[in-house]
Amino acid sequence: MAMGVMVFYPSICHGQSNKPNILLVVADDLGYSDLSCYGSEIQTPHIDQLAKDGVRFNKFYVSPMCVTSRAALIAGMEYMAAGKNNIPNAVSIASLMRDQGYATHLVGKNHGLGNLDIADPSNDFGFDHFYGFTGGQINSFTGEGNVQWQEDGRMFEPAQLPADFYATDAFTDYSMAYMKEAIAEEQPFFGILAYNAPHSPLDAPLENVRKYYDPTNGINVYEKGWEQLRIERLERMKQLGIVDEDIALPEFGVEIPDWDALPQTSKNSWDLQQDFESLSRSAYAGMVDRMDENVGRIIQFLKDPNNDGDVEDSQLENTLIIFISDNGGCYAGSYTHREALPWSQEKRGAGFTTNYGWAALSNTPFGSYKHGSGEGAIRSPMVVHWPKAMSLKNATISNQMLRIWDLYPTFLEIAGGTYPADQKSLMGQSFLPLLQGKSQEREEFFVSTFYRSKGIVQGKWKLVSYYDSPFELYNLEEDPTEICDVRDKYPKKFQQLLKRWNQYTIKEGFENDLRWNMPTGSTKRGFGYDRLNALLNKATPDYMSDQVPTDQKLTLNFKGKITFAGTTGKSIRLQKYGSPDVIWSKDFDASSLHEGKTSITFTDFPTLEADSHYYITWDAGWVKVMHQGKWRNISPVRESAFAYRFKTMAIPQKND
Repeated sequence: MAMGVMVFYPSICHGQSNKPNILLVVADDLGYSDLSCYGSEIQTPHIDQLAKDGVRFNKFYVSPMCVTSRAALIAGMEYMAAGKNNIPNAVSIASLMRDQGYATHLVGKNHGLGNLDIADPSNDFGFDHFYGFTGGQINSFTGEGNVQWQEDGRMFEPAQLPADFYATDAFTDYSMAYMKEAIAEEQPFFGILAYNAPHSPLDAPLENVRKYYDPTNGINVYEKGWEQLRIERLERMKQLGIVDEDIALPEFGVEIPDWDALPQTSKNSWDLQQDFESLSRSAYAGMVDRMDENVGRIIQFLKDPNNDGDVEDSQLENTLIIFISDNGGCYAGSYTHREALPWSQEKRGAGFTTNYGWAALSNTPFGSYKHGSGEGAIRSPMVVHWPKAMSLKNATISNQMLRIWDLYPTFLEIAGGTYPADQKSLMGQSFLPLLQGKSQEREEFFVSTFYRSKGIVQGKWKLVSYYDSPFELYNLEEDPTEICDVRDKYPKKFQQLLKRWNQYTIKEGFENDLRWNMPTGSTKRGFGYDRLNALLNKATPDYMSDQVPTDQKLTLNFKGKITFAGTTGKSIRLQKYGSPDVIWSKDFDASSLHEGKTSITFTDFPTLEADSHYYITWDAGWVKVMHQGKWRNISPVRESAFAYRFKTMAIPQKND
């Protein structure tokens, strides 16, 4: 929706220097209910205070991936519509805000604007300042990662960061410095403070982690496990009014093991184990805890920008602060060395990560995770605080549907700006009238795109698919947690939404993109199916499948012929949750009958127990595969988010 005229609000804008400031704070992979004001056991008192003095929205939609959301909020339109990275089809919101006299800055994670270079006016995207990294993830203590660091056009290596660096603290420092500079110049500021917390790797200061995990002093918040904590969190959400009393939790998928079945500890490097998982989740909580502390620093700064004890120059009342997450909670998944400590740089291995069980807790009460298009992937907390101009009653919880691309026209309307008539239309709609307590007709439409998922929301109806699963239809009004697929019950509505999805893909030019519009099949996939090892074409049973017959034999189809030369001592194995025993394993050598083949069916694979949860792991290089003209060691599969899990049927049943 394009904006055609300049809007001016005398009640909040008495001249350029008195235009409202705007600060958008973006968390990274924070789940829908990971703030205590949304029901979390993680304590976030400073964000809670913003909510107490402001508004919480409980139906705010974001994209399912960091890059797609972060580009969308700057473009004012969905990622594919914007032209993907560097948003070639869009005008950056920062450019239009700068045209209205705003001092602009981006601090933290820049994911989507790979060409951003503050030293180059043609590639600054309207930002006066940028401090942070371009890319996906970093170690929060060292800044290391497959990223490019920049400070206002000066590219530098993470080795140049100070010895006491911690990303969340540093990003807050820089954002406050840029805000202070604008205040001194009597300019309103428009800032995006894009934290990388709590994205993996999970690096958090000792004092923040110890609030949640300190067994020596009897503290272990997460020892109950994800099942029980999800139930407890939902009850708090009901009490807070975030969700309705009659809302139901979806069942866990195959990807999530029974917490009580996990060993307390284990010597096996591939095992999940309760003690380590409690510490890992506490590292996540510590990152959120530290982020909240930094939000508190920002609030205090805006109250007293000169830090002289005199609040006559307070900017807090005239600053619109919005706090969101870029997508739902993430299952992360790379293997973590058991010797790692989230506050230490020693023996870090791959770094701390989270897993599906904790991601399900983060996304309570919804199912799905980051990368999906289920509600858990695309619903975010949204806290709005603006004392001077917001008419809604403090501590209001609004169930009005808002979308990430509604932020752009809202900011522009507040600034009194005009959207260029010769540009591609924005997809969003300003929600300023809502903040001012006015009634407003709003389009309730959202589209979710990512190459592992797709979805479309139209009013109370939702169409969604994961990977190549068939589309499912949900009535979100009656079934907000997507438990009951009503595709067969409402075939006309199903066809209407499918038509709208297809029209959107044609309009934005990706109808034939086999990644972003993957053809759907007839088999519903378990989440994680797409994590099939890169050297395999297929595995049977399927990754993350259920209803597996108890006499199912394991079959692996490789992308080339195989060899076991030089693989002695490396094996593939089967285990059942709740038992440390290896039920079955194989360690072949070059004399194997499978040598030179492209497929293995393990005829001695054991008969399985009914209604049981199994997982298969293997060592790196237990088999070598000829692929693209080279022998390649197969990568390891461990009991992580990228594991090979499946469940058997409740009643023993044989294959036909």
